[in-house]
Parts: sequence; structure tokens; C-alpha cells
Amino acid sequence: MSDENLPWVVKFQPKLIKDLADNIEALNELKLWLKKWEHGIPEKKAAFLIGPPGVGKTVSVHILANEMNFDVLEINASDYRTRTRMEELIGRAATQNITIFGKRRLILFDEMEGISGREDLGGIAAINDIIKETHSPIVLIATSLTEENEEKFRPLGEKSIIIEYHSIPTLNVYSKLAEIAKEAKIEISPEVLEALAIHSQGDLRSVINDFETIAFGRETVSFEDVKNLESRDRKEFTPIIIRNLFAARTLLEAKKAINQAYIGYEELFDWIYENIPLIVDDPGELIEALEALSQADIFDRRAKMFNYRLQKYMYNDMTAGVALSQSKSHGTDLTKQVQIIVSKLGYSTNIFSSNETINGLTVKPTRYLGDSWRSVNDAFRLLGAVWIRGGGAWLIPYIRPPQLKWRYIRTFTSRKKMQSVSAKVAAKLHISKSETVKEVIPLMHIMFRNKENAASISEWLGLEEEESDWLHG
Repeated sequence: MSDENLPWVVKFQPKLIKDLADNIEALNELKLWLKKWEHGIPEKKAAFLIGPPGVGKTVSVHILANEMNFDVLEINASDYRTRTRMEELIGRAATQNITIFGKRRLILFDEMEGISGREDLGGIAAINDIIKETHSPIVLIATSLTEENEEKFRPLGEKSIIIEYHSIPTLNVYSKLAEIAKEAKIEISPEVLEALAIHSQGDLRSVINDFETIAFGRETVSFEDVKNLESRDRKEFTPIIIRNLFAARTLLEAKKAINQAYIGYEELFDWIYENIPLIVDDPGELIEALEALSQADIFDRRAKMFNYRLQKYMYNDMTAGVALSQSKSHGTDLTKQVQIIVSKLGYSTNIFSSNETINGLTVKPTRYLGDSWRSVNDAFRLLGAVWIRGGGAWLIPYIRPPQLKWRYIRTFTSRKKMQSVSAKVAAKLHISKSETVKEVIPLMHIMFRNKENAASISEWLGLEEEESDWLHG
């Protein structure tokens, strides 16, 4: 198959470390472990890579294997689930660390979460025995070590170093998509690329597939094309799950509610955190709920430090700990919140009418807002509101989705300019970009209040007009 006909995820797959979108820290940890094999067999003979799909776990293994002259024997664990199949495939390969071509061998078990259920225990045991006997490094890959599979993977986790991969930051996804668009000669605006990047939810592989799908046979991709993409995590069910969670009165009811979730526990944590102040209005109970969530966060961090037995306590605090903290709370009055926002914006409350519905509070302006519409919309968006096209009103849901992405969108352009300015300043001053952002940029904002200073500094740094405007602003 020619390069032109290859799927984009293959065609634009990273070949070198510098091509990876993120998770360089995890890759370096894996590299250090592989280097130990140059001096003999280390104490931990396996590396367990944990992280959401599409963040570069498998491709980083292949990049390092190529760089360090390993020959990869890759097995899809879900396809070889029993001891017999596993032993047939591996044979004596695990005890022979050099291939017939003189290269060192690396054994990769991908999609470990596919091994599940009673019939697969033989497959887990076989991998465990292979790790015991191996003379070659073994890499295991799974999307998560949740409470559900904690016991199943315990023997493997004890013999492995755990390396965690994270979702790709939206800004990094944006940059990678921009590179692909340029190479594929697709005309797409920054705003549409930004919408695609946000839709990715950190899954670079899936969003590249999405981009290829909507760009097929076209030279231009519009915002409407992106808007029609289906949500992969079925978030429309999440508000119901959150409502059921807060209504739970026992540990079993709370855990049953989150077992129906179609999103990962970290995102579920964000949903719970966002909605605690809306549902728990009693000050004492609010403190208790937030303390339970804080304790859940502590257990989560400790669980990731090779003690996954603690993860069940994280689930208990995140669910029942929060739900059972309330007995007197009745929920926050959305109408009152709207009145506070309207007052802060300098409007009279009588220019907005509100109405309680089954889905939330609708807020409708009673007169034309003109240029002020955007500022009002931004303020309501922080309450989770969406503008109802054709209805001329905002809908503020009773259960609010996490607002991190909205806050991210609002600062997207500013952060891009900060990055470009800090790169130029860092190059001139021979310091790091992080030091520039912390120490220099705040001073430059003050210096740019003087027009003469601003002009001379801009010329010295070679700043674009919009970069100078950003510093002045």
C-alpha cells in the first residue's frame, strides 16, 4: 500500500521521540528501565504501561525499541487469552534474549484489559510465569488498573514497574492536528482545529481518525463538519449518574450509580467536584463532602504509587463519602445565582425572565443585548449554561458539566501568545521558558505600559504586533 493510501494514524504515526505529542516523562522512565537490561536482568523484569487510549503507549515502545536496537515480539493479549495459546505463541522466545538476526528481543503484551473472566486466568498465570523466566524485557499495556481488575493483575503488578501515561493536552493535540492539516493540504481554520482538539478529550489517535473521516475527499473542513461528530463517551448519561450518586443513601447505592458511568473515574471526579457546591448547600455538609473528595484524591495518588489496593478506598470516598455527607442540604437556588451574575454585570434583573424546566433553568433576555450578549454568555457559561439556538434563551442545567474545558477555551488565544512571546524572550536571555513565564513576563506587562519601552523591546525581541498588543493588554 502506498503512503498516499495509508490510514492517517499510520501515515502520520510518530517515528522519533521528538514527534510524540506528549508523555515524554513516561517515555524517559521506560527508557531508563530498558537501559538497565544492558547490565543484566533487573529486579523488575516487566514494565506495566497504564493510560487512556490514544496517548502513545504502544507507539512509544516501538520508538524506543527502534532507537535501542530491540526486536519487538508484539502480542495482543486479548487474542491469546489462555495459557495454551500464550505458550504456543511465546514458546522459548522469552528465555532467548537474542534473535537469529543478532538483535535483542523485547516482548510486548498489548490490550491487557482484554483478558478478563474465569477462562482467562490461565492467560494471566502464563504471562506471570513468562515474566519469572524471561531473559528479555517484557512490556504490558492496559488502559487502567481499576478496582475491577485490581485482583486479576496483582501478580503482574508486583513484578512490574508501573508507568503512567496521561491524556494529551488539548494544546498539543491542536499542534499535531495543525501539522497534519498542513501536510495533507487541508484548509481548516484555527477555530475549527481548536474544536476538534477539544472534542478529542486527549485521545490523539481517535481525533486523527475523526479528522481523516470528515476530511475525506475534501480540501476544506468547516465547523459544521466537526459539530456533527458523535461524542465517544456518551456524556448525555452522566448528569443522570451524578444525580443518582448524590441521591444515594448507602455505599452500595453510590457505587452502583458510578458503575453505570461511560466515562473514566478521573473525569467522574471532576463532575462530582463541579457539582458539590450546587447540591450541598449546608456549610458544614459542604466541608464534609469536600473533605471526602480530598481524601479520595489522596488515596488515588497513593494507589498510583504501586499500591493499587488503596484504589477501592478512593472509590468509597469519592462516592459514598460525598453522597452521605448531606442530610440537611436542599441544593443551590439557580435563580439566585443568575441574579448575582446579572447584578455583577451591571444589569437590572427585570431584563431577564427565568423558568424552571425538567432539564434546568431557562433564562431569556427580555430585550436585545447587542454587543453585551457575549459577556453575558461568558458569565452564564461558567454556570454550565448553553445557548438554545432558535429558542433565544440559555439553559442552565441542574447538574453542571466540568467547566475546565470552557475556561481553557476562553484562555486559548492568550496562552498561545504567551508561549510565543516567552520562547522569544527565553532565547534572548538564555533562560528556560518556564522561568520566563514566572519571572520575566509579569515585569514585561508593566514595562509595556510605557509606549517607548514597548516599541524598543518589541523591536529587540522581534515581536509581532499581536504579541506586543498582548503584552500591553
